[in-house]
Amino acid sequence: MPAVSYAAPLQAGDEATISQDQADTRGLIQDIVVMARRREESAQSTPVSISAISQQQLTDLNIVRIEGITQLVPSLRITQASGSGNAPAIFIRGIGTLSTALYVEPAVGVYVDGVYTPRPSGNTFDLPDVSSIEVLRGPQGTLFGRNTTGGAILLSTGNPTEEFGGKVSFSYGSREEVIGSAILQLGKIGNTPFSVKLTAQSHSRDGWVKTPNHSPSQWGGALDSYGFGAAIRGELGNLTVDLRGRYNKIISYTGWEALSATPVGRAYFANAATASGIAFPIGVGPRDYSYRDPRTSGKSVVETKGGVLTLDHHVSDAFSIKSITAYNTIDQNLRGNLGGGATRGTVANPAVAGQPVEFVSVHVTPTNPGQQRQFTQELQLLGDVGDFNYLVGLYYYDESVDETITTILNSPLSATSAIRLNRSTTYVIDSKSYAAFVQAGWKPSFADGKLEIVGGIRYTEDKKALNSSSVSTTITTTRATQSRKDKWHNVGWLGSISYKVTPDILLYARAASAYRSGGYNAPTVGVPPFDPEKAISYEAGFKADLFDRHLRFNAAAYQTDYDDLQVNGYNIATNTNLLTNAGKARYRGFEIETQVAFGGFRVDGNVGYVDPVYKEYILAVGGVPTNVASQARFSNIPKWTYHAGAQYTLETADVGSLTLRGDFTGKSNSSTYTILSQAPNTAQVPFFGKESNYSARLIWAFDLAGKKMTAQVFGENLSNNRYLTFASDFGAVLAGTYNRPRYYGVALGLDF
Repeated sequence: MPAVSYAAPLQAGDEATISQDQADTRGLIQDIVVMARRREESAQSTPVSISAISQQQLTDLNIVRIEGITQLVPSLRITQASGSGNAPAIFIRGIGTLSTALYVEPAVGVYVDGVYTPRPSGNTFDLPDVSSIEVLRGPQGTLFGRNTTGGAILLSTGNPTEEFGGKVSFSYGSREEVIGSAILQLGKIGNTPFSVKLTAQSHSRDGWVKTPNHSPSQWGGALDSYGFGAAIRGELGNLTVDLRGRYNKIISYTGWEALSATPVGRAYFANAATASGIAFPIGVGPRDYSYRDPRTSGKSVVETKGGVLTLDHHVSDAFSIKSITAYNTIDQNLRGNLGGGATRGTVANPAVAGQPVEFVSVHVTPTNPGQQRQFTQELQLLGDVGDFNYLVGLYYYDESVDETITTILNSPLSATSAIRLNRSTTYVIDSKSYAAFVQAGWKPSFADGKLEIVGGIRYTEDKKALNSSSVSTTITTTRATQSRKDKWHNVGWLGSISYKVTPDILLYARAASAYRSGGYNAPTVGVPPFDPEKAISYEAGFKADLFDRHLRFNAAAYQTDYDDLQVNGYNIATNTNLLTNAGKARYRGFEIETQVAFGGFRVDGNVGYVDPVYKEYILAVGGVPTNVASQARFSNIPKWTYHAGAQYTLETADVGSLTLRGDFTGKSNSSTYTILSQAPNTAQVPFFGKESNYSARLIWAFDLAGKKMTAQVFGENLSNNRYLTFASDFGAVLAGTYNRPRYYGVALGLDF
């Protein structure tokens, strides 16, 4: 259910906390305490479009990676961007980016324990110890800073406890998928005020895209991941000290398939396959079959490490000071056969003179090492003074990324010959960002706390420096270098007004702006930087708990206006991905979330609708800047997202509780490219495909020797619905990846 965590039912205007088990027994819908405005407050009393997901819900629905939450949140789409080690590509209300490269700034900010983690490949970890997830929909530029033009996702891990205890879980499913995790609470350290927690997780599975001459553990879709975490927390009087660290490593294999091609591309690879006896199938799938080019292992490795020190000094209700200091790193090497196949064909410029027949594919990445280093510091001053509450903050962000991208590309010249391009690009980007922000709320006494007016402002300055070089070889070798520095700044703002008609019904309206930093198309030397993306959003909604908290109904309608919208596309002429500023766009939509709870019966659902329109899209046509807004489509943006779930829990005195749950999640079709006239192969596959996922599970919870045990049998994607998760046009061939087929499994859990 989209709003279940630790409970805080509202009664007569008060917020009293009860346990989850107590609330379930009484058949109530729980509220949740959130940090959407950087302070603890009830989700139903917060004038923000927010969906909150608890640790229990993640466990019940077997959600172990961040893309799994896409079923629970309206207007949210998360897919695995398979070109980047299965990094998540996140869209909220239609805003996001498919590129997960280290040089690209995302449009949705992801925060782990209050720390911004900007690179998608740094968010490939499993979720063994996440206590709650908050999805904030719409621009969040005042409190959460740059790169939140789409929204923000806040992940919080559990605190160490003073008592010894823990939790272990294990699941086994289709394609030899094995997931194990452990949380160990060591309790207090001697007579000190500090408590310690340790976590560990492991996750492996075979792939489903068959790759000849390789074991299933190396087929497309396969992964092998493990991670560790530690936390120490203690209270020294009014000072809380919290230190956390985590490590994760994931090895994955992508399963690209060739979907369409130009006439000469189709003829060349077909003739090469016939002559060599090595298949190179081209056609819309999924076929779940791909021949791997021997020039790449196809093995992508991403290793992440991070630590955060949080100091919280509560001087009084009127004044607290909070410091968040963090350091994160990413080390990765992405390898893959992005062209979707390989065979032996004739090339005009063979690697070995006199041997014109060699392996050919439209896009191969033999090696792509990269690293990111990030230091952040945030200082917050906050408190309540009379009818007012306030938050003042300073923020510093220092990041360095460097990457070397080595690619081999074959471009057919005719039905019998192609030319090979070897290219290696190295770039370094140093970024620094400075921000200052303030937000204040007023709850006038004359309104008995029912009315709240909030205003906020944030100033951000970004500085970036780029150094890049590229070496391209066909018959001749071309070298290029680039070095430049740029600076951008922005003033963001927020205003909201809310009113509690009753203790359980909130009406609100808000307007906010947000900003996504400008940057560089680093692998393409000589291309000028793209400008920041700016957004202004207007939203109105209500949150209602009705019939003595047995029915929840939340709804919001919004309009967001974007200027210099950053749009990703593949440049066929240069065989590179490019981010460009499309122009102006308007997004309108609405979202509804509802729950019904009565005794052991519960139903939940959500629906989101977004209708984006380009107001201006400037593109060079024949060298002349032209507004092509009428032709432009919105790539990877389903207009409709929807989810419905129902469960019934039977409580017994002898065997514990049995819960039967079923879910349906769907997303409407969406375009694969923005300007199809620029990508003739994509025009043959214009849509990603409609998403629909039926899942079912039976959960048995019981006590064993005084310990809480759970056992579960589940099935996902029961209708075996298949759709594209990623697609890219490489000139001669369009290739893409498909979602996971139907799968089943069992899971066990023990709390001690």
